[in-house]
Amino acid sequence: MRLKFSLIIIPIILVSLQSLSNNVQVANVSLIGQNSTEDYKFIKCDISWENSWRTTASPNNWDAVWVFAKYRYINGSTWFHATLSDSTTVHVAPTGAEISAVSDGKGIFMFRDSDGGGDNAFTNAKLRWEYGVDGLADNDSVEICVFAIEMVFVPEGEYYLGDWDGSGHSSMYSLRDTSTLASALIDTSLTPIEAMAANSYDDTQLEGVGIGVDGDGGIDSNGDGTIDNANFPTGYKGFYCMKYEISQGQYVAFANKLSSSQSPNKIVAVSNSYRVNVSGSASTTWASTTENRAYTNMEWGDLTSYADWSGLRPLTELEFEKAARGTNNTVLYEYAWGNTTLYGTAYTMSSDGTESEGITNMGSNIGNCNWSTVDPAGVVRCGIFAANSVNHTREETGASFYGIMELSGNAYELCVTVGDPAGRNYDGSHGDGELASTGNADEANWPGSNGSEVTGRAGSGMRGGSRNYTSTNCRISNRQYAGYEAARSTTSAFGGRCVRSYSTITVY
Repeated sequence: MRLKFSLIIIPIILVSLQSLSNNVQVANVSLIGQNSTEDYKFIKCDISWENSWRTTASPNNWDAVWVFAKYRYINGSTWFHATLSDSTTVHVAPTGAEISAVSDGKGIFMFRDSDGGGDNAFTNAKLRWEYGVDGLADNDSVEICVFAIEMVFVPEGEYYLGDWDGSGHSSMYSLRDTSTLASALIDTSLTPIEAMAANSYDDTQLEGVGIGVDGDGGIDSNGDGTIDNANFPTGYKGFYCMKYEISQGQYVAFANKLSSSQSPNKIVAVSNSYRVNVSGSASTTWASTTENRAYTNMEWGDLTSYADWSGLRPLTELEFEKAARGTNNTVLYEYAWGNTTLYGTAYTMSSDGTESEGITNMGSNIGNCNWSTVDPAGVVRCGIFAANSVNHTREETGASFYGIMELSGNAYELCVTVGDPAGRNYDGSHGDGELASTGNADEANWPGSNGSEVTGRAGSGMRGGSRNYTSTNCRISNRQYAGYEAARSTTSAFGGRCVRSYSTITVY
């Protein structure tokens, strides 16, 4: 039987200011209320972020922060993922907030407890850390760091794949119902909807017979009429999606928690590579002078490592369309804001490179996103269109149906493709917070995995266009590169965001 001692926590508390471009902040972190019988301690902190909402009207959703923690032993070099309680009731939510635990204990979601909008400033959150589950003794001295990522809840429900208008018109290589020249309605029909496409990056299965998609039942990956991957995330079931693309600040914060042997495989120093700036080395500290901008010097192995490390997962291209279009019917050639209007004058920047980076000539009453004609020679900061729009409409801000930003343009969204068996075998499992010794994601059932870690790119692709691609690529149903296996590139076009399935949340 292990002897019990008081848990000594050296008061060196690192505070992570994740999603800096959107001003989510974690402050006043401390460890309190040790229970040496049940081996838990509370992580106390304040969390604030801007432009929050919750609504029971359409689209009946809310934004949230995904909160997780890392710890290391004093004088140690390895950071480990902290296990939080999977019981919602034992966490203490701040006044005005609600906390929802998840079944694997990799973090919690925090969001408004009632309808409303504006900025959040939640104080005295208390998150129960099960340090005994993590193998710590009561007298171990540790350093802890708390992270928060802004997310948006995408509710369960039917939606349309593709933007076919029934007359043979659609975005390039758009998915469609094989039986009609129309978009595929993804619902809970007893017979899976057969969806197909025609793309040189897709395999003969998707281009020929197609695949069956049963909204809440998974996919029939080989078209034989039987669901063979019930766990594939089709987009029908609810999920949380990152509100913004992974920023340069978020990515260097991740790299700084890796070992000296891991980080060289996940990040490289670049100086103003299309407005991406990263300095440092494995033996020093990684940093960015433009941490509020999207990070786009990324390949599939980088995105999956970030997802695994943060307890999230990659999104599928079906979820991408659901996140953008929502429950609305299709509009031919639509962008993430639901119509085809698009601003076409080169953007002029202000406060360039700062957290207040802005655009002085935003389009009014027209869609805005960063694409080749307006491109200021590289990526812009996350959330820039919402911050600088004139009328703050969905169209002007470039927001999706659910309030997710920059799904069209700025950075190509790395995602799981349905045009490759390696993608169709994806089971939607979440990261466990830990990585392989190489720095790779160690999730066996993720695309690109060799059975133990993600070393390849098979089963990955891209959606949503980028700052150096044409407006056509920014259409939400355009699949020109949906099966393209992007490598890390000096063009700085590839980025992305992560998601987490709603079904894994413990609700009381």
